[in-house]
Amino acid sequence: MKILDSVFVYRLQDDARPLANDRLSWHGRYHTHGTAEFEIHFFIEGSGTFQCNTARYPISGGRVFLTGPYDFHSIVPEAVSAPLTYYAILFSFDETDELTPLALPETLRSTISAKATVLSVDPHFRFQFEDLLRMARSSDAALRASALHLLQSFLYRWYCRDPVSPQDARALAHRANRLHAGKALALMERHVRENMLIEEFARKLSLSEEHFIRTFRDEVHMTPHQYFMRLKVEGASGMLMSTDKTVGEIADWFGFENQFHFSRIFRKCTGMSPVQYRRTFLQLVDFT
Repeated sequence: MKILDSVFVYRLQDDARPLANDRLSWHGRYHTHGTAEFEIHFFIEGSGTFQCNTARYPISGGRVFLTGPYDFHSIVPEAVSAPLTYYAILFSFDETDELTPLALPETLRSTISAKATVLSVDPHFRFQFEDLLRMARSSDAALRASALHLLQSFLYRWYCRDPVSPQDARALAHRANRLHAGKALALMERHVRENMLIEEFARKLSLSEEHFIRTFRDEVHMTPHQYFMRLKVEGASGMLMSTDKTVGEIADWFGFENQFHFSRIFRKCTGMSPVQYRRTFLQLVDFT
C-alpha cells in the first residue's frame, strides 16, 4: 500500500477573482484514477456538492467520500455555496506486497459496489488528517510509514466494522452531539480570526469557565485553548501552502498577538517554523 498524493485545500470558494476561480476549477475538475487507486476526501467545513460518476451528494462538515479505481469524481464548482476546507488522500494497493493488508482492498471494493462510500464522522479527525498529511510528505521513511498506518486505521475504522446495534448507534450519536461541545466548536470556527479568550467562549455559552473546560475536554480530548490554537494553525498552514501572503499577514489574519507569537504556536503544533512549512509543502497549483 502506498500514499500517492496528499492535499489540504483551505476555504475553496467561487468569487469574482480570476485566480480564485482558476483554483476552484483545478480542485473541482472531473477526473479519475487508475487500477488499484483509491481516494478519500474528508471535508471539514463548507457547503456544496460532491459528484461520483452520475451520483451527487451534499457536502458538509465531517463528510467523508471514498472513490475507487476509474470512478469519475469532482467537487461541482458551480454548487459551492460556502467555502470548502478539506483533505484528500490518494492511495494505491500493491497486492504482491507482503505488508499490504489483504482484506482491506477487497473490503473497499465491496464498499464501493454497495454504494456505501459516504460517511459522516467526528470532525475532530481533522487534526489527525493534518498529522497524516505532514508525515506523508516527510523525507523521513519512518514518518511516511506512520502516515500509512494512520490511513489504514481510518479505513479499518470506517469501512471494515461490523454493523452497530441501534442502542450503540444512539449512544454514539448522543456523544457526538453533546450540546455544549457542539456549540463551542461552531463558535470557535466562526471566530477563528479573532483573539478570543476562553472565558469569552464560556460566557457566550452561559457556562462557568471551569465547567466549560471540563465538558469540552471530556468530549474533544483537548482543552478549548489547545483546540482553538490548532484551528488557527490549520487555517494558517493552508494559507502558507496556497497563498503568497507573508507570515506577518497570516499572523494578523488569524488574530495572533504578533508574528513571534504565531511562529511559536505554529512550531509547537507542526514541528516547523511557518517559513519551513511553506518551503516544504507549497502547492504551486494554487498559483497557476
